[in-house]
Amino acid sequence: MSGLLRKFWIEPPVRAVMLLTALMLAVLAGGTAFLLYDMRQREIEYARSEISTLSRILAEQTARTLDGVTMALRGAQDRLSDSIGQQLELDSFPVQALLKARAEGLPQYSSMFVVNASGVVMNSTLLGTRPGFNEADRDYFASLVRKDEGLFVSQMYRRRFDGEWTFYLSARLVDGSGNFRGVVAAAVVANYFESFYRRLDLRFGKQIQLINARGNLVASFPSDMDKVDQPVQELPRLSEKAADPNGTVHVTETLAGENRFVAYHPVPRYPFLIGVAVDQDSALVSWPMTARPIVAGAGIVAALLLAASCGVVWSMRRRALMASALQDSEERLREMVESVMDAIVTIDEDLSVVLFNRAAEHMFGVRAEDALGKPFDRLLGSESRGAYHAIVGRRRNSGEPRHARRGRAELVARHADGREFPADATFSSTETQGRRFLTVVLRDLTERKRIETHLRETNRQLQELSTALQRVREDERAGIAREMHDELGQRLTAIKLELSWLGGRLPGERADLQDKVGVIKEQLNQTIASVRRITYELRPLILDDLGLRAAISWLTDDFSKRTDIELVLDLDDDEPERGSAEATTLFRVLQESLTNVTKYAQASTVWVAFRRDGDDWRLTVRDDGVGFVLDAANQAGFGLLGMRERIRLVQGTFAIHSTPGDGTTIDVTVPTGQ
Repeated sequence: MSGLLRKFWIEPPVRAVMLLTALMLAVLAGGTAFLLYDMRQREIEYARSEISTLSRILAEQTARTLDGVTMALRGAQDRLSDSIGQQLELDSFPVQALLKARAEGLPQYSSMFVVNASGVVMNSTLLGTRPGFNEADRDYFASLVRKDEGLFVSQMYRRRFDGEWTFYLSARLVDGSGNFRGVVAAAVVANYFESFYRRLDLRFGKQIQLINARGNLVASFPSDMDKVDQPVQELPRLSEKAADPNGTVHVTETLAGENRFVAYHPVPRYPFLIGVAVDQDSALVSWPMTARPIVAGAGIVAALLLAASCGVVWSMRRRALMASALQDSEERLREMVESVMDAIVTIDEDLSVVLFNRAAEHMFGVRAEDALGKPFDRLLGSESRGAYHAIVGRRRNSGEPRHARRGRAELVARHADGREFPADATFSSTETQGRRFLTVVLRDLTERKRIETHLRETNRQLQELSTALQRVREDERAGIAREMHDELGQRLTAIKLELSWLGGRLPGERADLQDKVGVIKEQLNQTIASVRRITYELRPLILDDLGLRAAISWLTDDFSKRTDIELVLDLDDDEPERGSAEATTLFRVLQESLTNVTKYAQASTVWVAFRRDGDDWRLTVRDDGVGFVLDAANQAGFGLLGMRERIRLVQGTFAIHSTPGDGTTIDVTVPTGQ
């Protein structure tokens, strides 16, 4: 590091800027960290509030679900305990109808059934009458044999006939003397609660448990059938926790090194407990999405602070290095001007040269020291000096502001050996410290002029060649078409006549030969039609024999017959000379236009108009088809290029207009040739 830079970095203003920047970054980082921590704690509290509310709602929903079962069970108990119900046999059809009526429309439980005093199932909505199961060992029966405990809720059992985990709600039945008659019970399948939990829209990875009074799992979401009727390990600690005003107990557990938040709420009126849990990662699932913009914003602010500090330091450094940088800039500018491939000449208000670069030395054959301080017009041809002085005079007297705009002219420059050459000159004037300078940038046009001349001559030759080729092709087409029409067509017709003569002399009993002759005649007819079609496509003889109007009529009639497209024809009485280049060109343009309509337009009607318009023949072809977007790609197609080239060869004009959905119009004019 140079002595200037070392002195710059230890200056007090630089140290003060750097210290202030570091302090502001530290405050920003601390504030961001505190804000993120506070948001994290709020997310956790929100998740705990959500699971508390969800546990309370699920507890109330579970109570309402069981209330429906209880009401149906109590109704069946009342009906079986009144004077009529006591007279019914427990395995009778009326009892089964009663049970089904009470169970109708209640999806909470899978079946309702009655058990006699011996513990045998006598009637069931699911299994019918006398299914034969003995339930004497089940607690929901044994607990009601000796005393009435009201509504009894059993522990978890696997049903005997399908193995489903089920708990039972039961009520005692007595006869008219108050003696124990049996039990009416309803079976509630644990899977009902799991399917209900599955339908809930649970976010943040929540888990739900339904626990009975024994502390065993009844149902859960996500479902885990291996843990049903197994003790829930966290419940023993509930007695140590204080419930909130809503009766919900909150527990924070640590499993595998991660916190898990659980809210337990008792089910009103029933010996069950609802537990809703969420792990810490799920509770904080939205926290990163909120934290990222804050961190990004803090990062942007920090970047802006650093950028501002760097800008201040850089500005101070620039001042310290200004003198050295200015000198280097001038040196680089000089090298740049010298390295430019175009000649650069700057003149002052006295029209003397003050700058003459290396390219100018090469262009004019004059050294810079010999050109500086001398008039620039001595390096121009005599015919260009007047234009040069006019340009310089206008710029000196125009009162243009500083940094005036550019101008351009083509001058004739003069080499030191006396050779003159064309040059493209760009003029621009500037004003510096009250003095006006004019800079001229020159480029030698000798090679470009030579190339342009060569290109013009080549283009002229190509045009002549194209015209000759077009004429030769049309002549060849006409010759081939006439030979096919006169020679091949006549011979095919003669063969057809000879074949007809031969067919007329075949024996009548040879029907097979008659049929074969008919097939050959049909093939000859198709061949004659093909020859006629190819002949007209090569060169319709009607164009040379009857003229353009007749050829247009024949072409449009054939087009309508082949495509079923309606064609509206408008022809003038006048027409070009038969067989002329103008007639051939207009016919070929119409032929290509109708071909394009057939291929692309999807039109239903085509309008063709031909008339004389002053000294021009005018042909217009319009359709109501789909149209297209006119761009360089569409207008460069071979069909359109061919039509443009034909029209150009006869010095005509070609225009096409098209809009998507609004059809296409081709407008052609050809000089009459008079």
